[in-house]
Amino acid sequence: MRRLVGLRPGRAALGAALFAVLAVVVVLAAAGAAGSIVVVRRSGGRDSLWSVDPVSKSPTELVALPFRPARVELSPGGLRLAFLSMTAVPKVVVYDTHTGVLHTWSLAARGVKVVDSLAWTSSTTLVVAGKPTHGFAFYPFADRLYLLNAVTGASRRFGTLAGTEPTATPSKALLVYVRFIDGGRVAKGSPVRSVIERLYRLKLAAGAKPHLIGSAKYPNAYDIRRFYEPRLSRDGAYLITSTTGSDPTVRYAIRASLTGKAVRTVGTMVGHTTAWSRLGDQVAFWGMPPADEGSTTVLYVYHTAVKSLRHSSKLSNVAVTGLGWSSDDALLAYSLVSTGSADFAPDMSELWTLDPASLAAQTDLGAGGLPVFMPSK
Repeated sequence: MRRLVGLRPGRAALGAALFAVLAVVVVLAAAGAAGSIVVVRRSGGRDSLWSVDPVSKSPTELVALPFRPARVELSPGGLRLAFLSMTAVPKVVVYDTHTGVLHTWSLAARGVKVVDSLAWTSSTTLVVAGKPTHGFAFYPFADRLYLLNAVTGASRRFGTLAGTEPTATPSKALLVYVRFIDGGRVAKGSPVRSVIERLYRLKLAAGAKPHLIGSAKYPNAYDIRRFYEPRLSRDGAYLITSTTGSDPTVRYAIRASLTGKAVRTVGTMVGHTTAWSRLGDQVAFWGMPPADEGSTTVLYVYHTAVKSLRHSSKLSNVAVTGLGWSSDDALLAYSLVSTGSADFAPDMSELWTLDPASLAAQTDLGAGGLPVFMPSK
């Protein structure tokens, strides 16, 4: 907050500010026994961050957001939330859960025009993927990785690493990311060029070098992806990826993070939203069973220890815009938006929870998207 020289805030103003900070702390702590769910809601043309108690279903507004989030990531320990904007900007917004203050950090000084993705590597540090050009690129060849201090806003290049879609397991000092390389023409004289998509694993230690754990080559013409949006498990043993293409078919792959080898694949229609349990032995994702021809949606949970795949009862024709596990893995939150909705954004979603053990006992908690469970107190 900028200080106005020569002006001294009165006691009433200071009291009001202190009360606002305490209100945020009390709200998040009060629901802490059950684990409050932080969500994004849109009303009256603006977005706000809300806390929802999954037991009482009572919502409390935390702070107004001056942008529409596309993604939310919780830091280790739950002290901060990092937001990726739906708008192509060179900024990262960080919300301090203790003070209720929003911080907007820019990477423009590093030559970044658009921040594409981000992940926490510690409770105070983010690894951010950004590109030096405006506009959307399905294959962001020019993306580079940066380290951002979420407390001070200081940033720097992450060595010479080039890539996008980082995912990390801070407790294991492990990072996985994707890199795109131009593969030349698909054939002599052809105007179509090929793309090489590579999946790298990096131990976050001095002197460590990226290790290639996956590679695919395809024409730069059909929006094909082999390792879309990788997500590391909380124990660092596994990661999940999905595919994209010119049709709506999606193939999820649960992979060993050490080798990139798939241990289980699941074919669906549409999909892509994923979330690992806090323990790291279960991963949730969604899709539309091909047999139903895109008319129904189901939630899947894969258990890595017993190698079992389960799915929920069929939901109506909806898209899942967010998934989140409670700190004890006893509750799974998910947000839905109708596929026929005029505004298909996450902040227009409805919030639900279910019991991940039975994949039943669905509970409607009202409006809210991009759910994140705060740690239980």
